[in-house]
Amino acid sequence: MRNWLIITCFLLGALPVTLPAQDEIVIDIQGEPSALPDAPTLWDRNAVQLTRKLRGKTREQVLYAVPVVSDKDRIIEAKRGEYALVEYYQGEEFRKFLFKAESPQTFVAAAANAADVLAVNKKYGVNIGLSQQAFENFYAGQAAKEENAYLPPQSVLYKLDYTDVNTPRPVTRWFLFEKGTLTQTFETSGTKNAYLEAQKRQQQEADKARQQAAARQQQQKPQQRIVRKALISGGTEWDRAYLPRVVNPKPMLIMPSNTQNSSKK
Repeated sequence: MRNWLIITCFLLGALPVTLPAQDEIVIDIQGEPSALPDAPTLWDRNAVQLTRKLRGKTREQVLYAVPVVSDKDRIIEAKRGEYALVEYYQGEEFRKFLFKAESPQTFVAAAANAADVLAVNKKYGVNIGLSQQAFENFYAGQAAKEENAYLPPQSVLYKLDYTDVNTPRPVTRWFLFEKGTLTQTFETSGTKNAYLEAQKRQQQEADKARQQAAARQQQQKPQQRIVRKALISGGTEWDRAYLPRVVNPKPMLIMPSNTQNSSKK
């Protein structure tokens, strides 16, 4: 058996083998990666880190560099003019970038949590948006609800001893959320109380207007005629005992009795 195998292998090795000629394939990978190594990432950097990366950049440069499409991109009003706001969301997380509204729309500030939003709002006199849920999650155990009967429906007013980088000592501030979104910030008790007084007057005026409208509607209803019975003559024993009697009735109201009719017959 061993000799047969050796001979077979020798014969196979002696056969001529002809393979078709093929060109050499060379793969050359060129070009730059889709995102630059230093491009800003959103969800693994906080506001301070993002601010360092984006300082001096324009809105166009940031939109081009960030490898995801923004969820919101709009112009917002401020006490000192307008700003451009670009927002990104991922579940409950968010990243907000504030730019100057005028060309070339350079970067101003970044926000990555509720404290960042409040700090940006305070510094630049804007409201870049904050959900009540994000506020409550971040300031759990710190913010206290302030009840008031004159708050608008679906509104919550929070009192907070506020601090940030530019406000190291706690300052009491109030934050009003309407339908789950931050709408107003009161920096003093005076401005907060003035707002509540205005709400009180509005509700009182609305209540007064409703009462007046109800009174007018009541006056416009047709008056129902009240029918009362009174005895002119005759009647049952109960009628004679309990019904009032008509004094000096008009002749046309007096019906002829049966005795008078029978006498005429």
